[in-house]
Amino acid sequence: MNKISDIASLEKDFIDNIFDLTSNIRNKWPKIEQVGVGKTICLLFWEPSTRTKLSFEHAAKKLGFDVLDFSPECSSIKKGESFEDTIQTLLAMKVDGFVIRHPEDQISKKIISMLPEDVFYINAGDGNHAHPTQAMLDVYTMKEKFDDLSTMKLTILGDVNHSRVIPSQIELLKKYSCASINFVGPESLISKKFSPSFSEISKDSLADRDILFILRVQKERFKDDDGLDEAGFIKNFQVNNEFLKNSGFKGFLMHPGPMNIDAEITREAANSENSLVLEQVENGLYLRTALLSLIL
Repeated sequence: MNKISDIASLEKDFIDNIFDLTSNIRNKWPKIEQVGVGKTICLLFWEPSTRTKLSFEHAAKKLGFDVLDFSPECSSIKKGESFEDTIQTLLAMKVDGFVIRHPEDQISKKIISMLPEDVFYINAGDGNHAHPTQAMLDVYTMKEKFDDLSTMKLTILGDVNHSRVIPSQIELLKKYSCASINFVGPESLISKKFSPSFSEISKDSLADRDILFILRVQKERFKDDDGLDEAGFIKNFQVNNEFLKNSGFKGFLMHPGPMNIDAEITREAANSENSLVLEQVENGLYLRTALLSLIL
C-alpha cells in the first residue's frame, strides 16, 4: 500500500500498524530511523496549510528525505502549465513520492492514475472529499483516551457540510465500531445525511458525551446558495464557558484547526485542561512520520 487517497480503501490492519508505529515513534522521538535517505518527496499544496504541510515536511526531513516544496504561486502554473504537465515534469525529476493538497473534489483518483506503481502518494486533502491523515491523527488521539472506541460517544459541532475531515473521520471510526456519533449546529451547515443532528443546545444535552469535535465555519467553501447567520452561530453554538455549563459537557474538546478564536471557540476553552487541540498537532507529526515510514 503506497497510495493513500481515502480511508475507505485502507484495511484496518494497515491502520493498526500505523497507530502502533506512531506510538513507537512518539516514544523514541527524535531518535528515529532515517528510512528516507536517498529518496525525494515533493509537497504540492494548492491550498494554504500550516499543520498538515509543516508536519509532513518535518517528518520527511527527520526521516532523511530530500524535500521539494512546490508552490503553485511561484511555478509555471502561473504561465499556463497544466496540473498534468506539472506532475509529469516532477516525475521526470525522479521524485519518489508526493504529498498533495488540491481544491478539486476526488482529484486523488486522477493523481493515482498518473503515477507509476513505485511512486508513493498521500492525499493531504482534496476538496470536500477526504483528508485521511487528519482522520488518522484524530482517531489516534481519541484512542489514547478511549482504547475501546466502540463505547466512545462523539458529538461533532459546526460546519459539517464543508468539512473534508468529517467524512474521513466517520469512515475510520466505523472500522473501530464507534456507533454513537451525533451532530450539533445550524441546519444550514448540517445536511440530512449527517444524522442524528440537533439545531439547538438544551440543558445538559451533552452531559453524557465523551468528545466534542469542533469545526470552524469554512466560508471559503461556501457555494452561492449557502448562507449563515454568523452572530446567531456565535450566540448559540460558540464553545465557551457558558455553553459548556449549559450543555453539561465535561469530556474532551478537539478541533482539527485552524481555529477561529471567538467564533466557534473561545481562547479559554481552547486552552482548557480538557482541550486536546495541541495533542492532535503533536500526534499529527508522529503519525505522518509513521505513515511515510510504512509506504516507502
